Amino acid sequence: MLLEQWDPLRRKWIMYRTREEHSADCAKYPIEAVPQRIFLDTNVVNLMVKQRASVFEQEPIPDTLEREAAIDTEALMHITSMAFRGGWAMVVSAKTIEEISQTVDDVVREDLLDYAFEVVHSDPEDTAYAADLGRRVADSPLIAALPDRNDRELLGNAIAFGCDVFCTRDHRTIVRKRDLLPKLPLRILTPREWWFHVKPWGGLLV
Repeated sequence: MLLEQWDPLRRKWIMYRTREEHSADCAKYPIEAVPQRIFLDTNVVNLMVKQRASVFEQEPIPDTLEREAAIDTEALMHITSMAFRGGWAMVVSAKTIEEISQTVDDVVREDLLDYAFEVVHSDPEDTAYAADLGRRVADSPLIAALPDRNDRELLGNAIAFGCDVFCTRDHRTIVRKRDLLPKLPLRILTPREWWFHVKPWGGLLV
């Protein structure tokens, strides 16, 4: 694995080898900063579904998977193994489903939609509010640093749903530009960064 080490004798993941390493991460990623309500960008949903055997069943990550995708897959695998005890919520929006619906491959599209509908926020009033705020945020000059209108709309959806994290794999048009954005009521994190916030407290969640 690329992030953590599996001990085949003890059949467990070795997250830390020394107390000093663990203490340093606890200080860097305090427990109050562990994300509780996470909006999943469409590219994250896509990876979770395509690599579901690794993410949800902890099967080996394919050697053919590109390095960044493999790292994000491992991060999501560790996160989902703790999600039930962690009690955090993963959220997508109607806009996410709209983007997934444009997937060309019929089988992949149906798999993606099945997963998206499992986590989509279903309250009609909240959904309508999220859609409206998403459109208004997309047209706002405040986050014009994000060049893709769909990205801006999804970010608005996440804010409307009260998420504290927007999780994305889009380094080119979102992650690299997040420092150019004004102060927002949520953080933009990659799956790897999300895992780093959870990892120090994993002992409380397994």
